[in-house]
Amino acid sequence: MATVLLLGVVNSLPATAAAPADPLEPLNRAVFEVNRELDRFVLRPTTVVYRFAVPTAVRRGIGQFLDNLLEPVYALNALLQGNAAGLEVAISRFLLNTFVGFGGLIDVAAEAGIRGDSHGFGQTLAHWGVEPGPYLVLPLLGPSTVRELAGTGIDAFSTPHYYLVRTSGMSATFQAAETGFRAVTFRDRHFEQIDTGFAGSLDAYASARSVYLQVLHARGVTDEDLVGEAELDFDAFEE
Repeated sequence: MATVLLLGVVNSLPATAAAPADPLEPLNRAVFEVNRELDRFVLRPTTVVYRFAVPTAVRRGIGQFLDNLLEPVYALNALLQGNAAGLEVAISRFLLNTFVGFGGLIDVAAEAGIRGDSHGFGQTLAHWGVEPGPYLVLPLLGPSTVRELAGTGIDAFSTPHYYLVRTSGMSATFQAAETGFRAVTFRDRHFEQIDTGFAGSLDAYASARSVYLQVLHARGVTDEDLVGEAELDFDAFEE
């Protein structure tokens, strides 16, 4: 999904952490540089035009609509994790935002105090005790691990709208549009933060790896083998 793709851009936020298990580092670094150039020459310019041409309120609505499409995935994974509270929140958010928030364009649930939380299949695999495997940097998709990559694939086929669109014969077109909008929306939401990170990082690859592990740690899906004895610096998210 595009949120994973753009984690390959957020990578340059400053952070301090010991090196995780990264046996493929030379290859990962090469892929990372390709992804970084794609951001420089494709994604960032596209986002600049998007921010100029589309009003803030409309961009916010598009982002919330895309977020709402993932709530069934979060509900399914909360169920698989035995997380009753997470299941209730995801279902409540999806129903409220879909039927009251005009298909998710307005986050009515958040306004009612129901804040969402993501539950991907990578997190479910971690909950089941599956090891993360080595750190990876994927073309276009950015930072991942073997476990998270498997989880991302399952999540992609777990959205109800995927099957609804597939029956219409427009699945390829819709998926391409959804992926593009998710990428641009994420870049838009973190525009200044990402630019600052790129400009201020001495080793963007190491920062990428560190921040990605912090994201997984915050979601409770890392383990000591991957993170090592890292000192996770959550101040990186506050800049």
